[in-house]
Amino acid sequence: MMNELKYVYEVYQERSFSKAAKKLYITQPALSAMVKKAEMEIGQPIFDRSTIPLTLTDAGRYYIASAKNILFIQKNMTSYFQDLQHLQTGHLSIGGSSFFCTYVLSKQVGRFQKRYPGITIDMVESNVQELKKRVADDTLNLIMETAFFDNDHLKKYFCYYEDILLGVPVSFEINRGLEKYALSFRDVCEKKHEDPTFPAAPLQFFKDLPFLMLKEGNDLYYRGISICQNAGFHPRIVIKLDQILTAFYIACTGAGAVFLRASMHPYLPMTNQLVYYKLSDPLARREVYLAHKQGCYVTNAIAAFLKMSGVKDTQGFQKKKI
Repeated sequence: MMNELKYVYEVYQERSFSKAAKKLYITQPALSAMVKKAEMEIGQPIFDRSTIPLTLTDAGRYYIASAKNILFIQKNMTSYFQDLQHLQTGHLSIGGSSFFCTYVLSKQVGRFQKRYPGITIDMVESNVQELKKRVADDTLNLIMETAFFDNDHLKKYFCYYEDILLGVPVSFEINRGLEKYALSFRDVCEKKHEDPTFPAAPLQFFKDLPFLMLKEGNDLYYRGISICQNAGFHPRIVIKLDQILTAFYIACTGAGAVFLRASMHPYLPMTNQLVYYKLSDPLARREVYLAHKQGCYVTNAIAAFLKMSGVKDTQGFQKKKI
């Protein structure tokens, strides 16, 4: 019963028998037979095989909803008994954006693995929508991100604040006369923008500039648009990008102004190709969180990683009773 359920669920996730079979390391005929067996047991087809990709029937939607609940309970039970090994064994899967995986989580994962060598770790780099989906599907334990909402059904743990600055190519004429607002690359690394006495530049000064923006789906896209609208204009976007590091390097060529996270600069090679400006809009400061699925069993491995990451909310480490 459990094997059939897991195989059916994998087909649902992949929307394809062939892709699911490859992921499960079994033949497609064997997988098809397993799904057929499950359908015979409930007396209804689970998948509409006339569509590409596969879709669920009405009975299939009920089956998958029930399967999610059963697999979630089973995972919590397995995690509970693994915890009895006191971090000698276990598994931890962590996800984040390219920036977090490269510069933040990589160091934390390295320290964690050194301290707990018996715990195997997977890292996943993706966009926030995919990360949230994978947490909901129980294929990720923890994610590090900024754009979380109440309806995400996630338990959040505050890590730190990060400031959003405007980077403007040094060649742009607008920089002349704004020296009192200007920050250099070194100034950003030294966090001079965090000094409350350092002046924020009125964003209206930059309303006629070309802008580079991250694509829709990224928090920095919606945040940047809102910051500009709060200043009374809509940015003239000339390039949309997937990654903030790519946006930074293209901005350095003089292509346009760009909203950047100040926390990235200590990890980058120093350059004088951009002038940075502090922003007064409240949206220019955002929280960075680690998060896991609401109601999941918080394993010793998850709790240890959260504590190693400097999370202060120890109430979140209380185990969920089964």
